[in-house]
Amino acid sequence: MSVEKQLLEYMEHNKEELLSKLKKAVSLESPTEGDKNDLLKCRNYFEELFSEIGFKCSVIPSKDERYGDHLYMELGVGEEQILFVGHYDTVYEKGAFGEVWKEEGNKIKGPGVLDMKGGNIQVYMIAKALKELNLFPNNKKTVFFLSSDEEAGSYSSYKHFQNIAKESKAAFVMESTKGDYTGGLKIGRYGRGNYTINAKGKPAHSGQEPEKAESSLIELAQQAIYLENLSDYKSNQKVTIACTCLKSGASGWPTVPGEGKLTIDARFATADLAHKYDEIIQNVTSFNPNIELTIKGGIEKPPFNEKEHKHQNLYEKAKLIGEKFNLNMKGIVTRGGSDGNFTSSVGCPTIDGLGMSGDFVHQPGREYINTDNIALRTAFVARLALEVLNSEEESNG
Repeated sequence: MSVEKQLLEYMEHNKEELLSKLKKAVSLESPTEGDKNDLLKCRNYFEELFSEIGFKCSVIPSKDERYGDHLYMELGVGEEQILFVGHYDTVYEKGAFGEVWKEEGNKIKGPGVLDMKGGNIQVYMIAKALKELNLFPNNKKTVFFLSSDEEAGSYSSYKHFQNIAKESKAAFVMESTKGDYTGGLKIGRYGRGNYTINAKGKPAHSGQEPEKAESSLIELAQQAIYLENLSDYKSNQKVTIACTCLKSGASGWPTVPGEGKLTIDARFATADLAHKYDEIIQNVTSFNPNIELTIKGGIEKPPFNEKEHKHQNLYEKAKLIGEKFNLNMKGIVTRGGSDGNFTSSVGCPTIDGLGMSGDFVHQPGREYINTDNIALRTAFVARLALEVLNSEEESNG
């Protein structure tokens, strides 16, 4: 029997176990900046789960009181390793879904079921399958780093991902693919810049003497229009700039505001574009010379450039493995970021979107996984991991 058939039969036979483990993980709601006890319970669940199949687990303190701690897990021994990338935090406030596990035909809805607790449980099943089928190499290692702050920007975890990636042959990011297509992958991601523009002008009574104001609201509104018009959706520039919040003044108060702030989410396809537009945003000048602007923030995530050979080669390998499962693997580049931005930035061959299929991430009551694709996609990732582990290529480090 071929390795592909062994893995697929294993995943089909154990699909209900996977879903049972996933239901437990989803029921342990874990908002990024939520109750620390909730985060602890969820992290402990993953630690117990992976320990049961032989992983050595270590808690890595986040050193940031906003977030929970991270989990470093490794299976096997040897100098060569692959890295699985995951996170256990979710964007949703506790209770946002109401019913945390809802089955509707081939769809299961729940907070973080797709983004990305489903992918985390797939890693568990992949490791379990390789061990029980006696396929796991004797002299190789699998590392799974599970972070607590990805949805907030990975501020306390990104350096861990980079350091581990430097020592790894490849990084497998278990974020979801986009939509229900069984062969979907994410092979590149835009970089991200996060900015806040603070404006300081002069307030005045909005009825009695509005002409004496130096309005921060008007200034920031003009900046918002200017900056959003820098977005380029059609050409090869591939830059998007979105203004996400403008705060200035108070509703109902008869005052033209003198102070305010504007927040900006910028996305860049390449490092060159990131630096170019970062400089533009950092050096914006006021339309009203009587208003002082200060800019905070900068490039938060480096781009994951799909054109780099290391990533292309891993994608080509994934397509060849897909053919063994009669899958036509198709990779997309997405504007949304992940920890794959960090693993790719240090030269580690990275492939993303290896998790479950489904849709509506970050949408309360709608996020779902497609249960029709679980066994096939999980078997595919297991076979790809085995291929990279057994390859003769040098480790990234």
